[in-house]
Amino acid sequence: MAQLSLGESRWRMLRRVLKKKRFRYADARNMTRHDQQHFDWLLDNEFFAVAGAGAFEVTDKGKSAADLGVFDWEPAAMPPARSRTGE
Repeated sequence: MAQLSLGESRWRMLRRVLKKKRFRYADARNMTRHDQQHFDWLLDNEFFAVAGAGAFEVTDKGKSAADLGVFDWEPAAMPPARSRTGE
């Protein structure tokens, strides 16, 4: 397991909504062209959770990452090695 940086833009999005119980996408925006991509990444990696009707909530993982700007990451299992002969 490793600790990786969220990156400045993602960390700012997370910090903007940290104290809110529920929020909308517009509440988290940094007003940059990458906002949707960063928001989707935070949602896919379970820093945010869908609360319904266009609302979101910060998860426990998001709250812990917001403190330091890093998150615990464990790489996916390595696929079995293939031989060079194609067997």
